[in-house]
Amino acid sequence: MQLSHHIDFDFVLNLPVQTAISFVRDVENSLSKASFISDLKINADNLLEAGIPVNAALFGQQTLEFKSHLVTIDHGARLEPSNITTNAPGWAKVAGLSVVSPAKNGSRVEYSFDITIMLILPKAEKWGGKALTKMIEFTANKVLERICSSFPSAVQEAAKELEISFEQVS
Repeated sequence: MQLSHHIDFDFVLNLPVQTAISFVRDVENSLSKASFISDLKINADNLLEAGIPVNAALFGQQTLEFKSHLVTIDHGARLEPSNITTNAPGWAKVAGLSVVSPAKNGSRVEYSFDITIMLILPKAEKWGGKALTKMIEFTANKVLERICSSFPSAVQEAAKELEISFEQVS
Protein backbone atom coordinates (compact mmCIF):
# COMPACT_ATOMS: atom_id res chain seq x y z
CA MET A 1 0.00 0.00 0.00
CA GLN A 2 1.30 3.44 -0.90
CA LEU A 3 -0.18 6.68 0.44
CA SER A 4 1.06 10.16 -0.46
CA HIS A 5 0.43 13.68 0.71
CA HIS A 6 1.71 17.03 -0.58
CA ILE A 7 2.05 20.25 1.40
CA ASP A 8 3.09 23.79 0.46
CA PHE A 9 3.54 26.67 2.87
CA ASP A 10 5.46 29.90 3.18
CA PHE A 11 6.20 32.55 5.77
CA VAL A 12 8.24 35.72 6.21
CA LEU A 13 11.27 35.89 8.49
CA ASN A 14 12.79 39.05 9.86
CA LEU A 15 16.22 37.80 8.81
CA PRO A 16 18.65 38.60 6.00
CA VAL A 17 18.31 36.31 2.98
CA GLN A 18 21.66 34.56 3.54
CA THR A 19 20.78 33.79 7.18
CA ALA A 20 17.41 32.37 6.10
CA ILE A 21 19.13 30.24 3.44
CA SER A 22 21.48 28.87 6.09
CA PHE A 23 18.44 28.05 8.24
CA VAL A 24 16.66 25.99 5.56
CA ARG A 25 19.88 24.14 4.73
CA ASP A 26 20.41 23.27 8.41
CA VAL A 27 17.70 20.59 8.59
CA GLU A 28 18.71 19.52 12.09
CA ASN A 29 17.80 23.03 13.25
CA SER A 30 14.91 23.82 10.90
CA LEU A 31 13.18 20.51 11.72
CA SER A 32 14.13 20.50 15.42
CA LYS A 33 10.57 21.31 16.55
CA ALA A 34 8.95 18.62 14.40
CA SER A 35 7.65 16.12 16.95
CA PHE A 36 6.63 13.84 14.09
CA ILE A 37 10.30 13.19 13.24
CA SER A 38 12.55 11.08 15.46
CA ASP A 39 16.27 10.29 15.49
CA LEU A 40 17.09 12.87 12.83
CA LYS A 41 20.71 12.82 11.78
CA ILE A 42 22.64 13.90 8.75
CA ASN A 43 25.95 12.31 7.76
CA ALA A 44 29.00 13.70 5.97
CA ASP A 45 27.51 12.75 2.57
CA ASN A 46 24.44 14.92 3.31
CA LEU A 47 22.25 11.86 3.76
CA LEU A 48 19.45 12.68 6.17
CA GLU A 49 18.14 9.71 8.13
CA ALA A 50 15.14 9.84 10.44
CA GLY A 51 11.94 8.12 11.44
CA ILE A 52 8.28 9.01 11.63
CA PRO A 53 6.82 7.61 14.86
CA VAL A 54 3.35 6.20 14.31
CA ASN A 55 1.01 5.03 17.04
CA ALA A 56 -1.54 2.85 15.28
CA ALA A 57 -4.15 1.19 17.46
CA LEU A 58 -3.91 -2.06 15.50
CA PHE A 59 -0.11 -2.33 15.59
CA GLY A 60 1.07 -0.23 18.52
CA GLN A 61 4.02 2.14 18.26
CA GLN A 62 5.97 1.82 15.00
CA THR A 63 8.61 4.00 13.34
CA LEU A 64 8.61 4.50 9.59
CA GLU A 65 12.22 5.10 8.53
CA PHE A 66 13.17 7.45 5.74
CA LYS A 67 16.36 8.62 4.07
CA SER A 68 16.74 11.68 1.88
CA HIS A 69 19.75 13.37 0.31
CA LEU A 70 20.11 17.05 1.20
CA VAL A 71 21.10 19.01 -1.90
CA THR A 72 21.97 22.69 -1.64
CA ILE A 73 20.60 24.92 -4.36
CA ASP A 74 21.26 28.61 -5.03
CA HIS A 75 18.54 29.96 -2.74
CA GLY A 76 17.80 27.06 -0.44
CA ALA A 77 17.84 23.29 -0.32
CA ARG A 78 16.16 20.22 -1.74
CA LEU A 79 15.50 16.80 -0.21
CA GLU A 80 15.65 13.87 -2.62
CA PRO A 81 14.28 10.56 -1.31
CA SER A 82 16.69 7.67 -1.10
CA ASN A 83 15.74 4.01 -1.31
CA ILE A 84 15.63 2.00 1.91
CA THR A 85 16.29 -1.66 2.40
CA THR A 86 14.42 -2.79 5.48
CA ASN A 87 12.59 -5.73 7.01
CA ALA A 88 10.10 -3.36 8.62
CA PRO A 89 6.46 -3.52 7.52
CA GLY A 90 6.61 0.08 6.36
CA TRP A 91 8.84 3.02 5.49
CA ALA A 92 8.51 6.53 4.11
CA LYS A 93 9.87 8.64 1.29
CA VAL A 94 10.30 12.35 1.92
CA ALA A 95 11.02 14.84 -0.85
CA GLY A 96 11.08 18.56 -0.38
CA LEU A 97 12.14 21.95 -1.59
CA SER A 98 12.82 25.10 0.42
CA VAL A 99 13.51 28.37 -1.35
CA VAL A 100 14.35 31.75 0.17
CA SER A 101 13.70 35.07 -1.55
CA PRO A 102 13.94 38.70 -0.44
CA ALA A 103 10.89 40.19 1.28
CA LYS A 104 10.11 43.74 2.38
CA ASN A 105 11.35 43.23 5.95
CA GLY A 106 13.60 40.20 5.59
CA SER A 107 13.09 36.94 3.74
CA ARG A 108 10.25 34.87 2.37
CA VAL A 109 10.70 31.16 2.96
CA GLU A 110 8.74 28.73 0.79
CA TYR A 111 8.49 25.02 1.50
CA SER A 112 7.05 22.22 -0.60
CA PHE A 113 7.03 18.62 0.65
CA ASP A 114 5.88 15.26 -0.65
CA ILE A 115 5.58 12.50 1.94
CA THR A 116 4.80 8.96 0.84
CA ILE A 117 4.23 6.06 3.21
CA MET A 118 4.76 2.52 1.95
CA LEU A 119 3.21 -0.34 3.89
CA ILE A 120 3.66 -4.02 3.19
CA LEU A 121 0.36 -5.79 3.79
CA PRO A 122 -0.66 -9.37 3.14
CA LYS A 123 -3.05 -9.80 0.23
CA ALA A 124 -6.59 -9.39 1.50
CA GLU A 125 -8.79 -12.03 -0.10
CA LYS A 126 -11.73 -12.31 2.30
CA TRP A 127 -14.00 -9.59 3.64
CA GLY A 128 -12.22 -9.51 7.04
CA GLY A 129 -8.85 -8.94 5.43
CA LYS A 130 -10.29 -6.27 3.16
CA ALA A 131 -11.88 -4.52 6.15
CA LEU A 132 -8.54 -4.61 8.00
CA THR A 133 -6.79 -3.15 4.94
CA LYS A 134 -9.35 -0.32 4.82
CA MET A 135 -8.78 0.40 8.54
CA ILE A 136 -5.01 0.48 8.01
CA GLU A 137 -5.40 2.78 5.02
CA PHE A 138 -7.67 5.11 7.02
CA THR A 139 -5.21 5.20 9.94
CA ALA A 140 -2.21 5.82 7.67
CA ASN A 141 -4.05 8.66 5.91
CA LYS A 142 -4.86 10.24 9.29
CA VAL A 143 -1.19 10.00 10.29
CA LEU A 144 -0.15 11.68 7.03
CA GLU A 145 -2.73 14.44 7.51
CA ARG A 146 -1.53 15.04 11.10
CA ILE A 147 2.11 15.21 10.00
CA CYS A 148 1.40 17.56 7.13
CA SER A 149 -0.85 19.84 9.16
CA SER A 150 1.77 20.23 11.91
CA PHE A 151 4.72 20.72 9.55
CA PRO A 152 4.31 24.51 8.98
CA SER A 153 4.05 25.41 12.68
CA ALA A 154 7.04 23.20 13.58
CA VAL A 155 9.31 24.87 11.02
CA GLN A 156 8.04 28.34 11.91
CA GLU A 157 8.64 27.73 15.62
CA ALA A 158 12.28 26.84 14.90
CA ALA A 159 12.56 29.90 12.63
CA LYS A 160 11.16 32.20 15.34
CA GLU A 161 13.83 30.97 17.76
CA LEU A 162 16.48 31.86 15.18
CA GLU A 163 14.92 35.31 14.72
CA ILE A 164 15.03 35.96 18.46
CA SER A 165 18.66 34.88 18.79
CA PHE A 166 19.58 36.94 15.69
CA GLU A 167 17.91 40.05 17.17
CA GLN A 168 19.75 39.55 20.47
CA VAL A 169 23.12 39.40 18.70
CA SER A 170 22.44 42.39 16.41
